[in-house]
Amino acid sequence: MPGEKTGILGGTFNPIHTGHLLLAQAALEETGLSEVMFLPSGVSYLKAEEHVLPAGQRLEMTKLAIEGNPSFTVSDMEIKRKGNTYTCDTLRLLKAERPQDTFYFIVGADCLFGMEGWYHPEEIFASCRILAAVRDDTDREELYRQAERLRALYQADIILLDLPRIDISSTSVRQRVKAGKSIRYMVPEAVRHYIQEHDLYKE
Repeated sequence: MPGEKTGILGGTFNPIHTGHLLLAQAALEETGLSEVMFLPSGVSYLKAEEHVLPAGQRLEMTKLAIEGNPSFTVSDMEIKRKGNTYTCDTLRLLKAERPQDTFYFIVGADCLFGMEGWYHPEEIFASCRILAAVRDDTDREELYRQAERLRALYQADIILLDLPRIDISSTSVRQRVKAGKSIRYMVPEAVRHYIQEHDLYKE
């Protein structure tokens, strides 16, 4: 019996913002996914930890952000795992839990240029389909060449998803909070209230 088409959107989510949600919704609709699973990272070996909020707070904001969308779920799998968080380990665990599902790993198109530097990229490409969001400002010819290169080297299954340019980042949200500026509409209202109530990102 065939399983579900499950999207995976991982990230530090420090904090989660509207751009993440628009990307997840576009992936859901354009690829016919049954679910998009948000995976806040635990200890990411790719990012310095000094500016990253504790995992529990990032998890709570992610839960608040997706409330009301039955197609969005949150997993604390990476947060509960001790040590560095590696995508290949996460995919291995998910496939063991849900062997019938087809997993779609959602990334920004620029990630295609760095994925070979991730831990065991061959396992990642073998475990899921890559759904890469292409923004309006992307150099498409270079991107297409890189996608073909990964297909040839790793037999990677890569789907390119067109997405309008969204000029929101977690860094810009944090900077605006620190400067005392509004982040209304950059993050869901529940997340904005959580940041205010817990006095986050002021330093």
